[in-house]
Amino acid sequence: MDNNDNVFGEINKKNINEIRLKPYKKDFPYSYSCGVFPSCELTEQKPEALLKLILTEKSLENGGVKKMIAAAEKMGVSVSVDDKTASRIYPKENVYAIGVFKKYESTLDPGKNHLVLVNPSDMGNLGTIIRTMIAFEINDLAIITPGADIFDPKVIRASMGAFFRLRCAHFSSFEEYMKTVTAENRSFYPFMLGGKPMEQVPPCPTKNFSLIFGNEARGLPESFENVGTPVRIDHADTVDSLNLTIAAAIGIYNFVKGNKND
Repeated sequence: MDNNDNVFGEINKKNINEIRLKPYKKDFPYSYSCGVFPSCELTEQKPEALLKLILTEKSLENGGVKKMIAAAEKMGVSVSVDDKTASRIYPKENVYAIGVFKKYESTLDPGKNHLVLVNPSDMGNLGTIIRTMIAFEINDLAIITPGADIFDPKVIRASMGAFFRLRCAHFSSFEEYMKTVTAENRSFYPFMLGGKPMEQVPPCPTKNFSLIFGNEARGLPESFENVGTPVRIDHADTVDSLNLTIAAAIGIYNFVKGNKND
């Protein structure tokens, strides 16, 4: 784990086997990666966070699962074939592999592009946005609280394991986030209905940028009109707004492709 990661709770590879694992709750010091691919990403990208690997009988012929077993055993991580526990942890859907991992908080890289989500509320949207970020090499996410629980297994599964390539930090306000970055080296682009059409916004004049999106239902507060360069995504007036995941994907693609940094 990175030196700037802080583990929540006194949970480890040994005492995890003393716990009867249950469906996830936010106050747990651990969470789950549900599915073969998300669990492979956990094993490869955050192996030091992996506490236990739970498999089903049907998973044992899967090539990715065999690699996970070998990696887990090499790290001294417990591996169990336990269909009953797997179905108890994630009862709504059949999954062949579940990784149990300890929660961690990371520090954003001040020299990289950031995505800022203000009070995101939908876990599926959050996971999909993380997957899109990682696809276009934005690895730093700031969440302005309150917001959806980023460690919920629904987020991990919707991200298809891209979560484990992410640096994510939580802030109580946008002002708190601003204290962690050097504004002179960064441009801020809040996405708002009253902003400048995105295609009219000139290339980012600074080394890095922060793209800022609001809550699914309310968008960004009016106070963000005074932050950086407000932008909007023009579309036909047959709908009043775009889904947050779609808007974020369009914004990410536009700024990453139009502002390639070394």
